[in-house]
Amino acid sequence: MKERRLPRRELPEIRSQFVRMVDDGIGRESIMSALRLKRATYFQWRRLYREGGVQALAVKPLPGAKSKLTEQQTSQLRSWLVGRDPRQFQFDFALWTRVIVGELMKTRFGVEMTPQGIGQLLRRIGLSPQRPLYRASEPFLTCRSGSSGA
Repeated sequence: MKERRLPRRELPEIRSQFVRMVDDGIGRESIMSALRLKRATYFQWRRLYREGGVQALAVKPLPGAKSKLTEQQTSQLRSWLVGRDPRQFQFDFALWTRVIVGELMKTRFGVEMTPQGIGQLLRRIGLSPQRPLYRASEPFLTCRSGSSGA
């Protein structure tokens, strides 16, 4: 059995399955195999369930500051970014960079965030900032054939 880290968004469902299986009298090895749990996780969850019931297995919210955008604003922002071009919002650049997303949030919602915070927000909604590809439009040095005429 390969060990894995349980995705946080899946924890409530996995833990409720754990409770059902324990209550149904299913054996430890079967539960660990079916839910792909490590031995230590199984015993920790069993202890928590016995001591505090289902509430003890509830997934606690992550610590940290509350989001500066409401759920509605976040959803609106995502709809603007997916399938649209920044030039449609009067930006001069064609890629959604963190700076441009920040400017859009500032003008539309009055919310300012650091570039790092914008990057985290984009990851949370399943997007990533685009990085411009830097290419020289002309060579820096030009070669002239023939004499210089001097």
